Amino acid sequence: MKTVTKAVAILLASVWLLVPAIAFADHQAFRADSLKQIEKKYAGKSFLLVLWEISCFPCHEEMGLLGKLKQEHPQANIVMISTDDISKTAEITTMLESHGLSSIDSWLFADTNLEKLKYSIDPEWFGELPRNYIYDVDASRIGLSGKLTQEILDEWLKGM
Repeated sequence: MKTVTKAVAILLASVWLLVPAIAFADHQAFRADSLKQIEKKYAGKSFLLVLWEISCFPCHEEMGLLGKLKQEHPQANIVMISTDDISKTAEITTMLESHGLSSIDSWLFADTNLEKLKYSIDPEWFGELPRNYIYDVDASRIGLSGKLTQEILDEWLKGM
């Protein structure tokens, strides 16, 4: 009986360890050191870093614009970070898919200390959404609060 109990305990522990990986599926876990990973991945390239969440209506509008951009310019590097918690993973996936953004680099806040995560992105950012950062090839960035416009995106595309 001890062997069966031990086997069940091992099986349950294994499943428990897999839950975070299954829960995030197509999204990467964004932690306090994740921005450095993103910046390293896109070193020497321009990219958009887009912060959003499901309850942000202007974010939905912006996603429509970004989906169109990605369709017309598949080489455009877009990194999206949802500030929603892990319980909304399915909704986040659906939202990205509905705007043609399922192939982009997607991250999801993975720490209960939201202020720590926001600070790791930008100590000057107070949490307003949408929030965007336009990175140039030299890794300099400009932070913008509010929706991106077609004019801003066109200007960014010129410098890609």
